[in-house]
Amino acid sequence: MLLNKQGSKKQRIISVIIAVFMLTGILTLLTGAVFDMKAKKVTLVLVDAFADSENTQKFTTRQDTVSEFLEENNIITGEFDKLSMLPEDELYDGARLIIRKGRNFTLSVDGNVEIITTTKKTVREAFEEAGVSVDITDRVEPSLDAEVQEDMSVSIFRVAERTITVDKEIPFTSKEVSDSSLKKGSTRVKTKGQNGLKRAVYNVTTENGIEVKRELVSETTIKKPVTQIVAVGTSEAAKSGNGKKVVAASSGKSLSYSKKLTVTATAYTDSSGNKTASGRAAQYGVIAVDPKVIPLGTRLYVESTDDGKSWTYGYCVAGDTGGAIKGNKIDLFYNSESECVRFGRRSAIVYILD
Repeated sequence: MLLNKQGSKKQRIISVIIAVFMLTGILTLLTGAVFDMKAKKVTLVLVDAFADSENTQKFTTRQDTVSEFLEENNIITGEFDKLSMLPEDELYDGARLIIRKGRNFTLSVDGNVEIITTTKKTVREAFEEAGVSVDITDRVEPSLDAEVQEDMSVSIFRVAERTITVDKEIPFTSKEVSDSSLKKGSTRVKTKGQNGLKRAVYNVTTENGIEVKRELVSETTIKKPVTQIVAVGTSEAAKSGNGKKVVAASSGKSLSYSKKLTVTATAYTDSSGNKTASGRAAQYGVIAVDPKVIPLGTRLYVESTDDGKSWTYGYCVAGDTGGAIKGNKIDLFYNSESECVRFGRRSAIVYILD
């Protein structure tokens, strides 16, 4: 009877131990199941367009957010890299996280400078990604097909073409012709020169408003220039066929004269209406002389001693006298006091005409 009681007690102890182990096992299984329920399958895709590479990895994680997952796996993203999910986004089972390698470059366009960040390989793709518009006529430097380099500089030159018309003068030329009616060394313009006009049409190319090329399309002469004809004297003062002397006046006419005098010339005026010594009215063309040198009534021609290049009084008549007009002196009539003052005292040549 004692043996039976001891056996039953032992059996009960064994049962309790077995129950404890079973309970522990069940709890362990339940805890593991709960723990495994937090585990998530995550696919990580690393895309590097610049290296033409794409790397896919599978992860199991119990982290809650993207940033925690990246930190858990020591995954460092660059300043210009782009993630398909935000760092604070919650991870879920089957999540696909894509990290694209990024670069930045400087873009100069329309007078502005911008910093462009891109995950694309070429400038063209980067422009498309950033929404940068380029016209077909624009020039891009480096080209649209250039590979993006870190911190590179890209410029867009806005190219425009327009047609302009430019008028330009055609300078006239001069031609000299000999003229025996003029004294040697003297000249006279027979035909006054005139500039012509030329009209040119150009195609002008500009980049960012600055002209870089100009091509001639057409050129038309609107007005032809007129050549200036200058007569150059070839004759010497000489006797004419009837024994008279001939000189070329500044007007271009040939003068037949009997005598040539070098004199001192002054000027006078008279508004009183008095008659001159010869009975003529005092007016331009009537000059005062010394009758002992030049008789009254003599037809004269007066000009400067440099053959009339400085000044010319022209045709006149010896019609008056004066107390101070003695010897080789003459007094020229002018219409105003101011003209007389301007004239002053000068040397002159007097031709006594036939």
